[in-house]
Amino acid sequence: MTRSPSPPIRLYQAADPTALWPALLAEYGEIAPVELEPGINGWLLLSWRLNREVMRDAETYARDPDRWADMANGRIGPRSPLRVLYGKYQSALYSDGADHKRYRAALTAALDSLSLRQVTGHITAAADQLIDAFCLHGKADLVTQYTRQLTVTVLARLFGLGPAETMRICLEMQAMWDEGPNAFPALMRIAEMLTELARKRRRTPGKDLASVLVAQGLSDVEVRDNLLLIIAAADDPVTHLTGNTIRMLLTTPESRAALTTSPGLISEAVNTALWTTPPLQTLVGRYPIRDVELAGVPIRAGECLVLGFAAASLDLAQHSDADTMSTNRAHLTWGVGPHSCPLRGQDMALAIAETAVERLLRRLPDVALAVPPEQLRWRPSLAVRGLESLPVRFTPTPVSNPGGTEWDSPADPTPSTSIRPKESTSPRSDANSSTKARWYAWLFPGTWKSGR
Repeated sequence: MTRSPSPPIRLYQAADPTALWPALLAEYGEIAPVELEPGINGWLLLSWRLNREVMRDAETYARDPDRWADMANGRIGPRSPLRVLYGKYQSALYSDGADHKRYRAALTAALDSLSLRQVTGHITAAADQLIDAFCLHGKADLVTQYTRQLTVTVLARLFGLGPAETMRICLEMQAMWDEGPNAFPALMRIAEMLTELARKRRRTPGKDLASVLVAQGLSDVEVRDNLLLIIAAADDPVTHLTGNTIRMLLTTPESRAALTTSPGLISEAVNTALWTTPPLQTLVGRYPIRDVELAGVPIRAGECLVLGFAAASLDLAQHSDADTMSTNRAHLTWGVGPHSCPLRGQDMALAIAETAVERLLRRLPDVALAVPPEQLRWRPSLAVRGLESLPVRFTPTPVSNPGGTEWDSPADPTPSTSIRPKESTSPRSDANSSTKARWYAWLFPGTWKSGR
């Protein structure tokens, strides 16, 4: 079959994903030609079936960006946001074969080292601390003051960062979210902080994720890149999964009422939000290692395939019973196949979202939107689906711990005899030490002003 003569859809110019996904499904069916940045084309997978097929077949569809023809031949330049975001990193997400198996084994070991009690304790304590900061005021923006900070705070604690370091990483992340001239330098400072953390844990192991990655034989750069992967996988997706669930509950009285009588339904509310407003909408990419045909469309080796999670959810929902969507776990948010999110990582993400909702409703039982629902603004991104802000009002309530709290992960932990680092089995060269581009340009079309 010949290739589609249709001009590619310019994803970087599309503004309304809620209208784009159904339109593409109606016009193209399972796969659509797209342009990721001027002159760089790819294919967006639309159907649930096709997305799942490609993710499961790691033998045909590589994850290593060195397989991306436009990346390998230099058409994607060193200052392109595509190279910064999706270029080569020494982590499980950007590798195949033996490297992927080694990185994934290290990540799995690190995540499996966390006990359920440890994780839920950190989440609950962090959620209550954040609510304490605004519960006396009677109003808050739940994105900037709660859901956004909660995810980063929990991750920082699990990484082995102490209170002062957690505050610093939260401030650096805020600079990144603001998308101003300090966004990229903030990313570099976070990378430096994580590299230094790896060095510290190599000298003095603790009971944290960084120490386990070191103990698995990863180099400092590999520890850094895999911690950055955890941040990338959890920060935006979990932040907006939590925010989207809260928005749904505050705008659908019947869902909120059901939780009043059956708090155990919070997990179903989170799952419904994963279906109706998936926080991760698209992800670059997969790269065929040979010429293939997908849904009747010939795809050349090395072309970029963009996973379409939001379109896939919409596609499956159109063929499913609406009453069963709250319990259906067939969405592709966690991925499938060798590069899927490890089970413990999925559990941790859901625990953050579910605990955040539970603590908020328990502490502020009459929380309500402070603006009409139609005034809520979504981030202008085709990669993530989340609110820019979520203003709410409530009856002021007392803080839960007037004296404040600490946690059991000091910045310089007592040496642990249970985890000892192996010698690194990998090269120490930094594959991403060159100057990076202003990297939000494609994710946030129209928001990155020239000259910043």
